[in-house]
Amino acid sequence: METSRLLKIALVVYTAFTVGFFIYLPVAVIIVYSFNDVPFFIPEWRGFTLEWFVKAFTRRDVVTSLWNSLYIAVFTTAVSLALAIPPTFYVVRGRGRVKDLYMLYLMLPFVIPWIIIGVSLYIFYWYLGIEKSLLTAALGHIVYSIPLIVTLLAPRLYSLDPDIERASMDLGATPWQTFRYVVFPQVFPAIVSAAIITFIWSFDNFVISYYTLGGELTWPVWVFSVIGKQRNIFPVVMAVSTVIILVSTVVIAYIVKKGYVDIL
Repeated sequence: METSRLLKIALVVYTAFTVGFFIYLPVAVIIVYSFNDVPFFIPEWRGFTLEWFVKAFTRRDVVTSLWNSLYIAVFTTAVSLALAIPPTFYVVRGRGRVKDLYMLYLMLPFVIPWIIIGVSLYIFYWYLGIEKSLLTAALGHIVYSIPLIVTLLAPRLYSLDPDIERASMDLGATPWQTFRYVVFPQVFPAIVSAAIITFIWSFDNFVISYYTLGGELTWPVWVFSVIGKQRNIFPVVMAVSTVIILVSTVVIAYIVKKGYVDIL
């Protein structure tokens, strides 16, 4: 018993240290040094300033890239949810070999490397003569997001008791009423969680966006295009990153507090 307890404590300490050192510490460094009064990144603290935030959000290319990322992420999340929820019900409730083949067909993009998806879509758009744009980038995100949402929703659907749905219809409810008043409230937290994860993934995606965008840039692609090519750009990138981190933290904290999520 004592050995088991010590192993649990060691696992908790190890996990906390690993996550803290490799995730939270770098994030903390970015936040702190985004307020440093120096036009490049150095470990020396030279005073507090908000200059980099002002410069960041008065640069048209920065603001445009953020809006582009927001547009793609919102569009991707909405369309992917609409396209992924019905197949998830079939994957969970279906039976037989057809369902297994459909599951394989649906999940295949999930295991294909992002760079292959990006390059293949680049060639596909070129072959069809489709001009690359924010829409083509969003379509590329949707290719990956649909199996992602299915993976996130399926466990929740598997956990539902079918007898509750049968009882609802035995009491006179229509299939639509059963879905709306019985099934949907139970899966709603999982849908919100899937939407959040899909939105964050789409907003941050670089690889697929890089090959499917036209002349417009998203935030990750913009960062890639300026790092090492523009002078004194690191403080601007850190300032925008700080705002994204803080806004994301507040939004996620609010959603969790309201109990809208299921698996975050």
